[in-house]
Amino acid sequence: MRALAEFIMRGRMQAGLVAFFGNLVPFFSPAAVSLVTLTRGSSEGFLLALWALMPLLVILFTSNDANAIVMLLSIVSVVCVWLASELMKLRSSWPEVLIFIVAMSAISTILMAIFFADKLTALEILIAEFFKGAQQYENKFAIGRNFLVGVAGYVVALTSVFSLMLGRWWQAALYNPGGFKLEFHQLRFSVTSSVIILVGMFIFEYVLQDCSSWASLLSLPLMLSGIALLHYGVTFFQLNSYWLLVFYAALLFLSPLSIMLVGVGFLDSIFNIRSRLSKHP
Repeated sequence: MRALAEFIMRGRMQAGLVAFFGNLVPFFSPAAVSLVTLTRGSSEGFLLALWALMPLLVILFTSNDANAIVMLLSIVSVVCVWLASELMKLRSSWPEVLIFIVAMSAISTILMAIFFADKLTALEILIAEFFKGAQQYENKFAIGRNFLVGVAGYVVALTSVFSLMLGRWWQAALYNPGGFKLEFHQLRFSVTSSVIILVGMFIFEYVLQDCSSWASLLSLPLMLSGIALLHYGVTFFQLNSYWLLVFYAALLFLSPLSIMLVGVGFLDSIFNIRSRLSKHP
């Protein structure tokens, strides 16, 4: 991975090749945009973003409506990563950047639902037909427009966060070894931000109809804060990294674990668990 980062930073041609063909591998293309933006500035990052967007735009205008939604989400992710990387370069604040990504993802997918409603309808029909063909879901499962738009926002946010983290990690590996680890370990939200996030999650989950996916989108910052605290704990107690592998495997298969991480992130915002740990030998 470090070798790829070195290749990207050799020049515009090398970076352009990775951005153009990186769409074949998840996160590589937007991560390259992030690395260049963080290191060389917004103008260089914008030029690279254009290289990343070219194949996506071609596919967008030549594909059917359902596939076009996937391309739109990829396009929005590249733009979101570029803007988030510029904000990270200016502020160096993960809480601010994560909140920006969630807001940007929500706004962009709402606009997408307004201006590309026909393509979204085609995707709804395709999903409905898929579940209708499975007997165990027949007459038991339905996806509403609000839920689908929330899922789209979550996909954009998750892609943007992972790509930015990869770009930031590449930057640290090249110019500040160990810097990303220290930076990520300190990810923690203010009490005000955490309370707003939790209240928003409650409203989307229990008050508004067909909006549970929006609660998942809002939970992303606090969940990442919980993950950061877990990484910090593993380092602080000098545990084997094997425990992190077990944790991520469990996270894939045990959905309640993500809710627990949100709770951990919220508690950390109130009690500042890292500072309490550091006071004890």
